[in-house]
Amino acid sequence: MNSEKLKSGVSGWLPSLKSIRALETVARHGSFQLAAEELGVSPAAVHQLVRGLEDVIGQDLVIREGRNIAITQAAEAGLAELHIAFQNLSVGMRKIREYDGRRQLRISVDPSFAQAWLVGRLGRFQARNPDIDILLDSTTRFADMAHGHADVALRYTNEVRGDLKSVRFFEDETIAVCSPSLIPGRQRPLDIALLAEFPLLHFDWTQSPQIQVSWQRWLQLVGGPALTLGSGVRFNDYNAVVQAAIAGQGIALVGRPLVTEALASGILVEPFERSYRNGYGYFAVSSPEGDGGDDSYAEQFVSWVVDESQTDKLKWPNP
Repeated sequence: MNSEKLKSGVSGWLPSLKSIRALETVARHGSFQLAAEELGVSPAAVHQLVRGLEDVIGQDLVIREGRNIAITQAAEAGLAELHIAFQNLSVGMRKIREYDGRRQLRISVDPSFAQAWLVGRLGRFQARNPDIDILLDSTTRFADMAHGHADVALRYTNEVRGDLKSVRFFEDETIAVCSPSLIPGRQRPLDIALLAEFPLLHFDWTQSPQIQVSWQRWLQLVGGPALTLGSGVRFNDYNAVVQAAIAGQGIALVGRPLVTEALASGILVEPFERSYRNGYGYFAVSSPEGDGGDDSYAEQFVSWVVDESQTDKLKWPNP
């Protein structure tokens, strides 16, 4: 990019970048003290930067009322754009810092899915595509694809909104699983009424509690009888629930796509062979403004994910 093109992309005068950052940080935290801790300066320095920005702009931006502060409407008018701008600056500087002449594929993925399904398979993708370097961003936040924060996002949802390309590669199916050591010598499927006799493992999904299925709700959805179920151990880490089930500590409710290998190897079994589909699934999401062409890195990765999912589905029982 030449200097003329760079100049054409910036119009108008801007005050000190430090003072703008100070305002955005204060507004985001609602505190001069917390802003100072993030910026690595004193609260007095943050005060001075914001006051200097107010003087330059000729507008009150932060109203100070003792220990409390309030952001004025004038500041609120531009805070969303400032937040995005600093995010983009961070992404841009990271790209510059990490540049080594090789293209890097940035994948945003939920931590549970990354650990339970993706990480163990990435070696196969890299063997097929040795020229592609991967940066795996394991986060519960939805990546801002429009601003280049990821090339591909693997997300659990019921729909993908906006102008994004998406491929649904798994439909979720909630099943009960346990170690075979928990039901030794018993012929499957067991009578669903026997569920009350076993210790139960519970997953508290704080990220999306509205779509979480409790044991009582699952029992109702799969046509089971009304039972009095024990409370059991509760987890807020999905993979910890799976590991507890493998260890024989109880029966867990899990998504079939994430335990395909464990079921195929026999370290987990379905004691009741009943399931519920909630309309959600796993999507590979990418920007419509990718590299272009069928050979783009994002498209190669999405194609590989679909291939892997199809292989898994061959191991699933017929619906």
